Amino acid sequence: MREALETLVLNPASALTAAVAYGLMLRSGATFGSLLNPWALSLPLWVAGYLAVRMALLGFVDGFVWALAPRLPALPSRVGPKPVFQHKINATDVAYLIVNSTVEYVFALQISHLLWFAPLVVRAPTSLSLLNGPLAFWMLLVVDDMLYAPLHRAMHLQAVYRWVHKHHHRNTFPARGYIDAANEHPVEQIAALCLHWVAVHVVAHTAGGGGAGGGRGRG
Repeated sequence: MREALETLVLNPASALTAAVAYGLMLRSGATFGSLLNPWALSLPLWVAGYLAVRMALLGFVDGFVWALAPRLPALPSRVGPKPVFQHKINATDVAYLIVNSTVEYVFALQISHLLWFAPLVVRAPTSLSLLNGPLAFWMLLVVDDMLYAPLHRAMHLQAVYRWVHKHHHRNTFPARGYIDAANEHPVEQIAALCLHWVAVHVVAHTAGGGGAGGGRGRG
């Protein structure tokens, strides 16, 4: 647990992330409460939502891995005489997974709030088209990858790697579904989710949205 506290708190990447987040909150006038709970849910509902998201992610991601993986051929790195080493989950991993699961849930609340209320997102069925529907979804995946590729490259820079990305590469044999996928430093998790947020805005502004067509429509 000492390692978890040191790498989370006594870490320049964590300090920079916290400073940027605080600055953005001051600029937008947001409060810490609105950051964690944009829907203003009661505490029982907030916790119930967290548990529901966790069950959905674990059921989908891990269920998909367990169902599909045995039917696929093994990767070249997983065959041969060399023994396979799998990193054992320790207290630091558990701490990171708990923090990251909370970050993911807060992001889910924020992105759902954005998609429901933001005028730049088309929601009225009569305003949907090929451009702002299927093509927009495809663009979202492309833009997100275009943004994440240089971020991942930057994570391997010597000045950054030891503080953020090194933890993720401790696991050289990822085979535990969500547990291995999400076992990364929270700064890396936050950075990747911020790129999702940026990708949504880029696609919304380029594939259509806003104006009269941006609302949900009135019944």
